Amino acid sequence: MGVIYWNRMKHDVKVKLLNEQHQKLFKVLKELYDAMENKSDKKALKNIIDNLFLYVKEHLETEEALLEKYNYPELEEQKEQHKAFVNKINEFKQEFEKNSFMLYFDMAIFLKTWIANHIEEIDRKYADFLNNNNIF
Repeated sequence: MGVIYWNRMKHDVKVKLLNEQHQKLFKVLKELYDAMENKSDKKALKNIIDNLFLYVKEHLETEEALLEKYNYPELEEQKEQHKAFVNKINEFKQEFEKNSFMLYFDMAIFLKTWIANHIEEIDRKYADFLNNNNIF
């Protein structure tokens, strides 16, 4: 199981700001893999979880506000998926506080799955919609 990188062909949502924010998630995933490889301590994992919370606050609010502003027809699906993402990050935080030794692995699987299922599939659906509303 290796790290994945942002790839324009697979991950581009045709909106610069949202692409930049998505790329931050890829950076967090890379940090997670580096920490696993280096057998980093608890402080490194705490920083990764903190970075995920920053990503959640910045990106999900931005994305939902844009989609809401332009009446994106699949906004509710986005919000439901985002809510599930936030819930999972909260679960990771709780597991971290219990000193779960499988947390690195579980987080890596979750983030890779999120990227494949959400960014590559769900988010890419709004690309043309936003572009048609002059959002690039």
